Amino acid sequence: MAINFNPIVDVLFDGTNWDIITRYVKVDDGINIPQRGREDNQDEIQTGSMSLTLLNDGRFTPGLASSPHYPNVIKGKRIRVRVVYWSTNMVTNPTMEAGTTDWAAAGTVVPVLTQSATHVQAGSQAMLVTWGTGGTGPAAQTVVHGLEIGEHYTASAYVWVPAGGSPAVRLGVTGLSTGTASSTTGAFQRVTYSFTATNTTHTLQVSPTTAATSGHQVWVDSVQVEKGAAATTFSATPAQVFTRFDGYVNAWPTEWNGGINGIVETRITASDLLKKLGGLAPMRSLLEEEMLALKPDAYYTLSEDTDATSAGDTSGHGQQSMKVYQVSGAGGTIAFAADDGPGTDDLPAPRFTPFSLGQGKGLRADLRASTGTVVIACWLKTNLAGRDFLQICNRFTGVGGAAFVLNVDSADGTLRGTAYLGEDGNSGDYGGGPGLTQNLADGKNHLVVVQLRDTGSVFANVDGVDGVAGFAFGSVVSDAVDLYDRIVAGGFKDPTGSFSGANLFDGVLSHIWVKRMASMPDWTFAFSAGSGQTESTTDRFLRLYGLLGLTGTVRGSTITQISAQVSGGKDPLQAFRDVAAVEAGLIFASRDGASLVMECRNFRYNLASSVTLDTLNFQEDLRWSDDDQPMINDYTTRRDGGADQRVINQASIDKYETVYADGDSQPWATDDDALAVSQWTVANGADPPPRVTNVTVKVDATDLWASVLGLDISHVITLDDLPPESPLPTARLHVEGYSETITVGSHTITFNTSPAEINDVWQLGVAGHSELGATTRFGL
Repeated sequence: MAINFNPIVDVLFDGTNWDIITRYVKVDDGINIPQRGREDNQDEIQTGSMSLTLLNDGRFTPGLASSPHYPNVIKGKRIRVRVVYWSTNMVTNPTMEAGTTDWAAAGTVVPVLTQSATHVQAGSQAMLVTWGTGGTGPAAQTVVHGLEIGEHYTASAYVWVPAGGSPAVRLGVTGLSTGTASSTTGAFQRVTYSFTATNTTHTLQVSPTTAATSGHQVWVDSVQVEKGAAATTFSATPAQVFTRFDGYVNAWPTEWNGGINGIVETRITASDLLKKLGGLAPMRSLLEEEMLALKPDAYYTLSEDTDATSAGDTSGHGQQSMKVYQVSGAGGTIAFAADDGPGTDDLPAPRFTPFSLGQGKGLRADLRASTGTVVIACWLKTNLAGRDFLQICNRFTGVGGAAFVLNVDSADGTLRGTAYLGEDGNSGDYGGGPGLTQNLADGKNHLVVVQLRDTGSVFANVDGVDGVAGFAFGSVVSDAVDLYDRIVAGGFKDPTGSFSGANLFDGVLSHIWVKRMASMPDWTFAFSAGSGQTESTTDRFLRLYGLLGLTGTVRGSTITQISAQVSGGKDPLQAFRDVAAVEAGLIFASRDGASLVMECRNFRYNLASSVTLDTLNFQEDLRWSDDDQPMINDYTTRRDGGADQRVINQASIDKYETVYADGDSQPWATDDDALAVSQWTVANGADPPPRVTNVTVKVDATDLWASVLGLDISHVITLDDLPPESPLPTARLHVEGYSETITVGSHTITFNTSPAEINDVWQLGVAGHSELGATTRFGL
């Protein structure tokens, strides 16, 4: 069966719509993907890259106002390379057997497209198009890729127009013309349209020849676009589009090939998402990232150095810093960096020590005035109950002042809130009705959050748990909430002086957070990040990509735990690589979109082969390797706060009379998790089998092209019917990475491979993998 292919290159210039630029690509110079994945199973996944050359009539010149893409020809624009393969039919969904995928409704009054078995020309399904009333340009349409400019093509489709008023239909190509209208009702008729391609991509439409009325219909089936001036026998084999690269343009250089009057070219390189992650600013601690992810109006970590007299806002909104001030009389201290806040942020925190209950120092900042429901939060650590620790108020300090004060209840250490407005006051103990029973005076770090609603109700959250109810403070809060424009920590009096004097905090405060918002945020993730809870590697992966606004996919599953992040300072790519290292898995950029893939180590266990190739299906020389590069028979894992754990394989050491030692230090949550990685590494490296390191396939020369193009990192290739001199007659190989070249009439991929047999493990109930000690071994 003859096979055809052509590349598709498009750029997301405006951030919303893909602009196809294939016609400007010098395909004869090659579209090159020199690297995706890694060289072998011991390497780290590297940033993927792509290069190609564009003919530049000015449209790819940065800053050129006459470019149709101005002002969006800038570095960092998303670009993707796809390839379309077909035998005869260039339509990707010609029969509707799997629904109306790849078809879209067009026009100012769009029709409704559905799958239907009522009238079918071939197979069991067709597409039912139900027209609306009137409108401009109503149509059902599909994009056809891989066309050659100047080549003649014929489109055809079988249509079933019901009698009784539904309009005749015709085929056409947007921007070109339309064909002859259908003339039959109550039966299928093949309509055609011949055209000369003016672009590498055209949109084929089925449209009514006269104005339709709501409820008019047509069934469409067996759609075909083919080379030539006439329609031939319909082929149900669809064209298929495969994404080969998705990433970001590094630069748009403009250069002249052959002198200043020569051909203007733009030779671009692009890199996948891993480069972008590696170039982002270092992440803060996981706790800070979670607190910032909730979009505060003001956020004070209070992590300044020992000589500080104020604390800055790190929300990015430029609020006033919190400054030390004296509360009554003299004495007391706020010692910056004298203690620690939550143990997972690796930040110092100030120690508040009053001179007496009524004399000491506090911190305060004036906030920009704003209105509506407000949420305030902080972390605290104290051994003393009965003390006030956080206040939001207005700047007026005499009679008429408005404030809400958070207090550690003197009776049981639970949260207490007191509202003031002029001479009025109201108090609520959250250890009672709302059911928040945590003792805040136990010397441990606690996250406390309060929401003051403009209705007068006040709700609280302690350690990530919402109270079961709130308190109705009434007008003392509802009339005051719009006045709040100051945040105060650790030391203050009530605004009127008539309810109580100063009740100064003794302990540690950090991560003070303020935001005007109508609903209480979800504090689950912030608390888990600050409390030192461990989580699975997959949960950490999900957490990280959520914080970065990315999407991701997990392959496989895990029970491996990763410790709470102790410190920031790592770029996002390294944070993801830490997760992969703890899991003994992989993190890489998806080929089918700007997203990430996390592969757990068990994804490779007993993975079925995706394609079997014999010597007729792969190119170049076959090379087996059996060197000592992948050997490890002595491995030590080191865990902060835990054990150093060494695993050896004495049989391997004795056999090869050499110790191949290595090790790693990662944030494993438990000694057992770290030990499992040592065991797994030595199990794989003690005596690795001979391996085929590369397999080259000329994709356009094999009838297995669809399976080959579907191969991705970790998928399995089986090589069959190998020469008798090979160590084995067959070889099962994991794909570790690949390089790829697409040129005119040639599409070649060289896969980097490693033995798949090292991931054949004992698996209960799986045929061929449940004979313990016979054919398989334990996975970890």
